[in-house]
Amino acid sequence: MADHSGQGKAALAALTGASLIGLAPIAIRLSEVGPHATNLWRFLFALPILAAWAANSRPIPSGRQTLWLLGGGLLFGLEISLWAMALNLTTITNATLLVNLTPVFAALFGWFWLKERLSAPIVLGVAVSLAGAVTLALARAQSGGGPAEAAAHGWIGDSISLLGAIFYAGYLMIVRSIGKNVSVGAVMFWATLAAAAVSAALSFALGETMLPQTWVGWALVIGLGLFVQIGGQGLIAYGVGRLPIVISTVLLWMQPVVAAVLSWILFGEALSAVALFGAAVVLAGIYVVQRNRA
Repeated sequence: MADHSGQGKAALAALTGASLIGLAPIAIRLSEVGPHATNLWRFLFALPILAAWAANSRPIPSGRQTLWLLGGGLLFGLEISLWAMALNLTTITNATLLVNLTPVFAALFGWFWLKERLSAPIVLGVAVSLAGAVTLALARAQSGGGPAEAAAHGWIGDSISLLGAIFYAGYLMIVRSIGKNVSVGAVMFWATLAAAAVSAALSFALGETMLPQTWVGWALVIGLGLFVQIGGQGLIAYGVGRLPIVISTVLLWMQPVVAAVLSWILFGEALSAVALFGAAVVLAGIYVVQRNRA
């Protein structure tokens, strides 16, 4: 009974965390500063709390492990940056769903670098997911949905969302290789620190507006740091570590669901029948991959 109770708490944590992260693309689209500057503030407001968490967590990473975590954080920062750029080039639903193709690329990376066997169901899941991604891109092109830039550059937004999924898969592979030997607090602190450096470099290089002009603008970036980076990612780290991978993956799908519903309400980005079909195909492919890698 205790085990079921523990798994129930873990499932609720993962579900709540994924819902909180689903708020991130809405906040980035509404932010008064550039997308990379928005992410920078998100990380800066989270870092002091994450530093305290890491300092009081065990085991402490070695010097070599810290370097690996920083390298993983650079990949995480690139993924977040690409995703933020995509939000202004395609629909929020497309950007969020396509960047969640990470399990598909993780399976391919495991086969290529770690020599993990690719079973027939995994190959099928990869093919199905990619077919769904193509369907989503075609649906967006036909409907003309998303921000004004999507009409001419929507395919770029879809493409860099996929590239972001590849970078995040690399980050997860690093975390997976050393994650059992270091604390969750250390992983989150070092990854966030490196990601902040990436966001800072990009925001200054692109000349983005750095300071919000109103209290609403400040509330958005502070909320991203406290509720999304610490709350959302922390709850997911807690829940995923205590659940079977298949269950946790399904629960994390709440992120694109929340993002899709809010983008429809706030920005009028309604999903066409073709887009809904493509989204379902993407999620089905991810499920098949994760189920057979568990």
